[in-house]
Amino acid sequence: MRFWNGVVMYAPRTPDYYAIPGASHCVFRLIHKHGDVQAWNLYWLTKPAIDLIPAHPTQWHEYYLPFSGDETRAFYEALDTAVFNHLTLATIVAQPPKEAIRLLQQAHLERTRFYQLAGKEAWRETLLGRLFLAERLAEPRRRQDCNADVLDFSRAQIRRDAARADMRTKRPA
Repeated sequence: MRFWNGVVMYAPRTPDYYAIPGASHCVFRLIHKHGDVQAWNLYWLTKPAIDLIPAHPTQWHEYYLPFSGDETRAFYEALDTAVFNHLTLATIVAQPPKEAIRLLQQAHLERTRFYQLAGKEAWRETLLGRLFLAERLAEPRRRQDCNADVLDFSRAQIRRDAARADMRTKRPA
């Protein structure tokens, strides 16, 4: 599991890795500058296409669609909105992925203005799908079992030599 500023981070990298090439001010640099891990988690969960920015820096504009001013306000308001009992969305996206999945499945995201702007239940599905990805990314890498037949040539050679010793060599008379 990855942490940034002491909080679980879902994305494989910090926001500065996703920063738009050549732009001195972008949402990624802003989130990184302020160290807002919950905002970064929610942003990464909400915008799956941003994963392609580092891989295609010259075509970043094809993968990055910024929020409008109203969407940005609604996004930050959503983080501070209680969506499950007294838990805010920021609290939920600060949990480990497995716990966040459990909480988001029951959360009342419709209490946020951003829910309407982000596509309603399609947004929830995107969040959950990305959380499942984050859960897989958080798993420790398992060592692949490398089972193979191993021949110990030194012992095989000894056995072959012993077998030959028992065989009588026929010599011409």
